[in-house]
Amino acid sequence: IGATEFLGYGLEQADGQVVALVIGGEAVKTAEADDEVLILTNQTPFYGESGGQQGDAGILYNEGVEIKIVDTQKELGDLHVHVGRITRGRVSVGETVLMTVDPERRLGLRCHHSATHLLHAALRRNLGGHITQKGSLVSPDRLRFDISHPKPITAEEINKVSKEVNQQV
Repeated sequence: IGATEFLGYGLEQADGQVVALVIGGEAVKTAEADDEVLILTNQTPFYGESGGQQGDAGILYNEGVEIKIVDTQKELGDLHVHVGRITRGRVSVGETVLMTVDPERRLGLRCHHSATHLLHAALRRNLGGHITQKGSLVSPDRLRFDISHPKPITAEEINKVSKEVNQQV
């Protein structure tokens, strides 16, 4: 079905056409209330989990259906997979749905994503240019930033880095 066009850098709401539905690992043409479903659309404002940043959540709906999206995964490069449960009605391949990202979750993700960049820069300035990101978790309520360093980081260094990041924020 091809890549999903990502609209989320500028939008938190957009129409999308359902191009595939998957229930229990099987492609289906229609899904209905209480089904747990994977939904693929031609375009989306939902960010798919990537690079340690969790995916968006929200709601997809039209007159005949409401689907609570609990996660969005990025698969096979640029294919965004919306993970959800149908809370009302039924949806079929080919239908158009209004896709609305949870704005509070998105804001938390955006803030923690920005904070990882600030933290990385402060670590490099205070501990040395050898500091590189080895992994991370960016969620709506926190971040984790993994690095390698040849010795334990002192309390003084942690305080200095923390103060610098907080001044930037």
